[in-house]
Amino acid sequence: TTGEVLTLMSVDTERVFLLMIQGPWLFMGPLSFIISVVLIGILFDFYSALGAAIVLVVVMVISARQGRRIAGFQKKLLKVIDERVKVTSEALQGIRVMKFYAWEESLAQRVEKLRVKEVGLLRKFHMYQVINTVMLFLTPSFVSGVTLGIYVLIHHTISVVEAFTLVAMVNICRTALNQLPQAIAGISKAKISYARLDAFLTSDEVAAQPLLLTEQGTVTPTNKSPLLADSSESYSTSTGRGYISIRDASFEWPATSQAEVVVVTSDIEENEGRGQAPTTAVPADPEASPVKKTTTDSQGFKLKGVNLEIERGSLVMIVGKVGSGKSSLLNALLGEMSRTSGVLEIGGRVSYVSQDTWIRNATLRDNILFEEPYDDERYAQVLDASQLAMDLKSLPNGDSTEIGERGINLSGGQKARVAIARAMYRSGTDVLILDDPLSAVDPHVAHSIFDKCIVGLAAGQTRLLVVNSHYDLLTRADQVIVMRDGAIVGHGSYGNVLAQFPHLAMETSNTTQSVDREDEIDALLPESGQVIETLENSKNVETEKKDEATKASAGHLIRAEDRVRGTVGSHVYKAYFDETGVNGWVVVLVVSILYCVGQGARTMVDWWPGHWARNMPRRGVDPTYSGTTFGMWYLGLIVLCSILTLIRGVTMIESCMRSSQHMHDELFRRVLRAPVTRYFDVTPIGQILNRFSNDLDQMDTTLPLEYQLFFQNVSMAIGSLVVSAFASYWIGVSYIPLMVIFVMTGQYFKKTSRELKRLEGITRTPVYNLFSETLSGLPTIRAFRMEEQFSARNRQVVDTNANMYLTYWSASRWLATRLDLMSVVIIFVVTLYLVSTRGEIGSMTSGLSLTYALMLTSVIQWVMRSVDRVDNATTSVERLLFFRQIEREEDGGKRITELIASKGSISGNQTHSWPSQGAVRFDGLCLRYR
Repeated sequence: TTGEVLTLMSVDTERVFLLMIQGPWLFMGPLSFIISVVLIGILFDFYSALGAAIVLVVVMVISARQGRRIAGFQKKLLKVIDERVKVTSEALQGIRVMKFYAWEESLAQRVEKLRVKEVGLLRKFHMYQVINTVMLFLTPSFVSGVTLGIYVLIHHTISVVEAFTLVAMVNICRTALNQLPQAIAGISKAKISYARLDAFLTSDEVAAQPLLLTEQGTVTPTNKSPLLADSSESYSTSTGRGYISIRDASFEWPATSQAEVVVVTSDIEENEGRGQAPTTAVPADPEASPVKKTTTDSQGFKLKGVNLEIERGSLVMIVGKVGSGKSSLLNALLGEMSRTSGVLEIGGRVSYVSQDTWIRNATLRDNILFEEPYDDERYAQVLDASQLAMDLKSLPNGDSTEIGERGINLSGGQKARVAIARAMYRSGTDVLILDDPLSAVDPHVAHSIFDKCIVGLAAGQTRLLVVNSHYDLLTRADQVIVMRDGAIVGHGSYGNVLAQFPHLAMETSNTTQSVDREDEIDALLPESGQVIETLENSKNVETEKKDEATKASAGHLIRAEDRVRGTVGSHVYKAYFDETGVNGWVVVLVVSILYCVGQGARTMVDWWPGHWARNMPRRGVDPTYSGTTFGMWYLGLIVLCSILTLIRGVTMIESCMRSSQHMHDELFRRVLRAPVTRYFDVTPIGQILNRFSNDLDQMDTTLPLEYQLFFQNVSMAIGSLVVSAFASYWIGVSYIPLMVIFVMTGQYFKKTSRELKRLEGITRTPVYNLFSETLSGLPTIRAFRMEEQFSARNRQVVDTNANMYLTYWSASRWLATRLDLMSVVIIFVVTLYLVSTRGEIGSMTSGLSLTYALMLTSVIQWVMRSVDRVDNATTSVERLLFFRQIEREEDGGKRITELIASKGSISGNQTHSWPSQGAVRFDGLCLRYR
């Protein structure tokens, strides 16, 4: 589905990339473990090193099992994300229909149910990750406890120097342990994403058009297409270009898995293309529509036993009931359906007009040219033949006007004529395939297009035209094909087919009478140009001629994406945490206290070995001394630290999950209530999907992790500074200028990094827009053989986005290099002071200060990085919060009821039962397309 493809493009590719960033820690972690164990073995003894190794191996095994559980949740999570993105995409693509049926509330509830399921899986995913993080975060404490216990049991004593040396050796692997949970989660997520990408990239592909002509006029198969007979064969035809031959062929749409399919049974489908109004009531709920449920088998719709020979230059019309296989026959010729038997030959270049008109997000001229070189004379002929010349006068900037995504500022008939003009303009067309484009235009316009385009400009081309209306045109066809249930049941001249299907004569008569009535009405109306002029004069829209700059501005339809410059405001952070249901600053304060208390317990765990070692000389001398008591206190501190660390992590995750849930629901409803003409018509769907997929994924998965690391690193930095300052006032004072330099460097970097992240988000939107546009127009793109051009456009927008991404990550390397240099200065200052004041500071305090100074060098770096990464991840929240600025429609029924009551049309006590009649009154109303 489109939702699955968009998820693959946005979420899965991002996770595979992030593995390249996080993956090295999978090797750095075990390597740092080995280094720590070896140093413990050298400085202490073999058994202490063995104990440390056993603890590390047990932790790694448990962590790996946790990683598999995380991968399981990730797999389930991506399926739910696929479904949510698909529903969101469908809602945005069909926003007008959704609003006409007043389905906003029902659709919001449907998406919210999916979101509840998604957040539930996210909560479990993050909880397992928190457990993994806590375990790995406290592993140095576990290793220290086991090693210290074994060493004391064997040697019955340990010095303060040895105790803090042990802590320092274990802390070598601290950074790797802190990053390992991300790496494990990253590889789990990337593994699932890679499998999904691999399944998509290795799935069956639609082959190119089945046959091409060589310069000698020989028709040969292309690239072992599944539409052809054996690829070793070659076929030749004396007719050459424009010739179509299908012999004993069967085709089918790709197989579908067994699933319950909901089929709408309203008369809308039955009357499609016939200009008749539906006879059923409009459903009030998308899930309460008149439907029947059925279970599909593994096969799609089929065309059976097709035999067809069409000579060059023939005009062939195809008729049949809805669902008889008319469009499928055309798609089989285009290669969109798989051939299961027989032979298909097409000679020459194909142009195609689809039943569901596909319009690019570009100017009207670019839609018609479709990458063809501009020829002024031919362009004018095509505009005239397709009845578009007069429409240009009503557009603000003529053919340079942006007609927007899906042609939102054009009528259905205008869009159909743009698609026809695109096919007509293409040079060198041999086969012209038109899938019922005339049903979207009025009868007299249809006849003009037929005369000037289909039998005019396209004369000499082989033309296949599906007809669901305008049956009076059948008399001018060289051949008429009648379809029923996926088979050709009638084929020949109009006279022969009429003899077999006499009801076509009645359809032709009804169409002719309709055209005559419309011509009578048109004769009473002024020219369309006069109508436009009268309307504009009556509204006094223009009192003077616009200058060129104004025209250019008027022709620009699509609004540029919002972009904030400068610092992410504190209001964004508060708004995010406000979504928990509690004041945002209160949440931040509570979380900060929990992390500081947890760090205090962690500092006590690191301090206790030195305290124990200092009291070790009392062994055997002081009867109050008990090694067991010291050991139990040490164990109790480790358990307390574990509980506090787990509580703070769970609190952080729960806050983030509640914020994500509530923010999505609020903003999605806000988008659903946005006005069509003032928002959806000027905002590309890809821009909205970008925020509800990639930005939302950043808020769901990246931001909670970054907040955990931020609070953890900040609390560790505060703990290190406090310990160092406690050792000596002068060490604390010396840190002040160093911290100032750190902060200035971080702020300097942050300005650039933040803007790079915003630019990366903005350059990502064109990728989404192009994907969304391309997916909706694949049959047309493939029919026109424009795959390479669209692939080139995709490479261009992806390269632009990748350049921003590369620059963003390169900037972080710039920061890391400078922080490394400043960290060395910190170690030098602390060591120099401790050596110069030897004897003035206790050995235990000196050991703890030096240990934390060594730790501070890496912690400060991660604080700077965490600040930057939190800031950058919060830009996704900032981009989502833009939806709060969207103009919101009032409740339609309530507003109209109040308006009528105020006008006195009905009394106030009757408004609750309005409307009692299906009457609509227009009073001096003027309307136009955007």
